[in-house]
Amino acid sequence: MIRILSKNLVISFLSSLLLTNIVVANTIDAKVDSLVNLLENVPDTNKIEVLNKLVEVYDTISYAKSLGYALESLELTRKLKNDEAIASVLFTIGKIEYYLGDFDKAIDYFLKALAIREKFNNQKEIAESYNMLGIVYMEINDKDKALDYLNKAWDLSNAIGNFTFAKKISNNLGIIYTKRKEYEKALSYYQITLDHCVKNKDKKTECVTLNNIGATYWYLKKYHKALEYYFKALNISKAAGNKWSISNTSRNIGEVYINLGNYSKSEQYLKNGLVIAKEINSKQLIRDCYLTLSELYYAKTDYKNAYNYHKKYSDIKDSIFSDDMGKNIAKMDVKFEIIQKEKENEILKKENEITLLKLKKQENQRNFLIIGTLLILLSIGVLFNRYQTKKKDNRLLETAIRKISKSEKDLKESNSTKDKLFSIIAHDLRSPFNVLVGLTDLLSQKVDSLSATKIKEYSTYINQSSIKVLSLIDSLLTWSRSQTGKIKISPEYINLKEIVDSCIEIVSLHAKEKGISIISNLSENDVSYTDKETIVTVIRNILSNAVKFTPNKGVITVKSNKEDNFISILISDTGVGISKENLSNLFKIESGTTKGTNQEEGTGLGLIICKEFVEKNKGSISVESEVNVGTTFKISLPNSANS
Repeated sequence: MIRILSKNLVISFLSSLLLTNIVVANTIDAKVDSLVNLLENVPDTNKIEVLNKLVEVYDTISYAKSLGYALESLELTRKLKNDEAIASVLFTIGKIEYYLGDFDKAIDYFLKALAIREKFNNQKEIAESYNMLGIVYMEINDKDKALDYLNKAWDLSNAIGNFTFAKKISNNLGIIYTKRKEYEKALSYYQITLDHCVKNKDKKTECVTLNNIGATYWYLKKYHKALEYYFKALNISKAAGNKWSISNTSRNIGEVYINLGNYSKSEQYLKNGLVIAKEINSKQLIRDCYLTLSELYYAKTDYKNAYNYHKKYSDIKDSIFSDDMGKNIAKMDVKFEIIQKEKENEILKKENEITLLKLKKQENQRNFLIIGTLLILLSIGVLFNRYQTKKKDNRLLETAIRKISKSEKDLKESNSTKDKLFSIIAHDLRSPFNVLVGLTDLLSQKVDSLSATKIKEYSTYINQSSIKVLSLIDSLLTWSRSQTGKIKISPEYINLKEIVDSCIEIVSLHAKEKGISIISNLSENDVSYTDKETIVTVIRNILSNAVKFTPNKGVITVKSNKEDNFISILISDTGVGISKENLSNLFKIESGTTKGTNQEEGTGLGLIICKEFVEKNKGSISVESEVNVGTTFKISLPNSANS
């Protein structure tokens, strides 16, 4: 049962807390001033220690300042060529980048630190690197790599007798099991960590673990138990002056109170969390507070405030998305520039090879004339030998020329692909965003005067535009991951009937709206040795296209055909068909986008991704079509590991 403090006791508690925070803030400011003054008066070897202390002081106050001092420390340690110190600073920067949400940079710094630590065989620090890599991969939802690194950290820590660190790793294992919805197992791992923290007075880790336990009880809908652990975490955060944790935990408490129906307390904690989130300028925390406040006011049927906070949530979410999108586009641009420079260097290298071959050829011819003049008796043998040499040189020259031609072609295709990709981004994102901006602006100005019907109509348009933007971004990200080799193909024996049935279920709603019948003739014996995730993407995409381009009351048929070491899936429709000129560009970016029979829109990247995925699985994809009759896609896949 939650105890309610009396008014006087609450005032006394808040006063003491305010005084404590002022004392902590003054203490931190004094410590920072003292350390900054030291920087100007100590040699480089001692300056590194001062910089590292400043990194620690700013760890929970300002990650930007903490990162600045860490980078300065890294530059200094590299100048002094202290590899072990370099590894330590790289590891620290990796943690800061993780807290800032730049997970790619975090992984890069952790791997660099790990490489140095493995060189010195410092097993304790190697285990720390494994643990942080597991945490980052868990954050980006790569559960396999996360489990791999955490298990390595666990095994190594226990092997060297570092049981204190091993018990902390159990907290991360608890998080993975929470993600898997195995809540009781997650709680058992969290309890191991919590017992260890209480015993060793590790307040920082204890606070994190208490929040994790609270969240797990929230998932189990045991709300009073969740509050019990959240309040423990909040008290520890306040005592430590950890503003990020105070804001996050306050939002968690507010969320639980919504479920309990105590809206006044929910509002109190959510607004406190929002104030602190704004104070430390954490866009993610501000976004989460806005969303939960919107949910609170919706539960209270205060729809005006619910709308206002949801609009604020959407605005800051769009801001975060724009920042991330800008970074991703910049990274893609840099990557294309690097590829272009590499191709240019390769062409230059091949041109140099041709020049050398030509010089060698001229030299051989000159030697042939000299030898022919001096050794007339051996002219027949010499001529034959020169002929063979000339023939060999010509073959080398032809090979070099072919390689250059291919390199030039690849470079042109790479540049063309980049231009077309940016064209898709500029064209296909502009239209739905214009709709979103226009309609949301109209809603914000006239929400009080619009009828419920109009609001529903505008909301439908906004939802459709958002779905289109999300679909394009998903396709772009999938295509980008495929181009950079980040999609891992893990073949296994899969039941194609189950795959096709699951994909049919996904598109069935749209098919029913158009009165389209989907008939599958696959059997339980239809098996393929392929990567499940990529093939699901291929079949789902082609089925979705079939529904899109088939008129109302049409028919889509799926059947299989076994050919030697391959099994083929044939997806046929009674749709509008594809012209011969469009068939030739069907699997290229040049194909563009085409609207369906009910004006459905696509991204233009689906079939390109399908072709790449099928070929990565050692298969092939082809299409036959006749205008106004229908289209058949044939996907051929290996039926065994030896195919």
